[in-house]
Amino acid sequence: MLISHRHRFAFIHVPKTGGSSVAKALWSHADHADDYWANRWLEHVGIHVNHYAPYRLRKFRSHTSADTLRRNLPRGLFDSLFSFAFVRNPWDLMVSYYHFLRDADDHPEHQSHRRRHASSLPDFEAYLRYELRRGKISQTRMVADSRGRVLVSFLGRYESLAADFGACCRHIGISASLGRANASVRGDYRRYYNDRLASLVRDHFAEDIERFGYEFEADSVPMGRAA
Repeated sequence: MLISHRHRFAFIHVPKTGGSSVAKALWSHADHADDYWANRWLEHVGIHVNHYAPYRLRKFRSHTSADTLRRNLPRGLFDSLFSFAFVRNPWDLMVSYYHFLRDADDHPEHQSHRRRHASSLPDFEAYLRYELRRGKISQTRMVADSRGRVLVSFLGRYESLAADFGACCRHIGISASLGRANASVRGDYRRYYNDRLASLVRDHFAEDIERFGYEFEADSVPMGRAA
């Protein structure tokens, strides 16, 4: 999650949707509250958020939801910002998570119990069943409130990330170059699935699939849109 009061934007980082690349591209344009003395002290004692500082110095988690951000800013401030996020085909998302946890070693989450457990599983099917049993949260939860109302101004797609990111930059009025961070090399996500596994994802992520219009067999999806 990045916020800029100067440029009037808030980026909601939905995990595994190209958000690391977006955050890197926007980093120099965003506000950074890490140097605020209270945030440094809290970080020292293992607390990584601060929702009670002066609002320009509040610190949020990397994957803060739009609703959490809205509720922890002064009334009406979130709605005055250009807020945006990106979502991803849930079947592809789960394959991306699988490789993210198994293959890379330079991310803090890779030292977690979840990473170690994922690495010990024999194949993608075992991993998928493990994650779904854990109750993997929907992408909708990151961009909508408790009633399901989408809160962000613009909802882009991982599948059209470069074009949608460019549209966001033009709206904000900045120039930023989108690179690639945390990318994995793999084939078409569909080769990881049989009918049974595809149905498991369809059932678990039914809300995302219906809301965002994804299909298992589709080669492409609509461009990002204003929410």
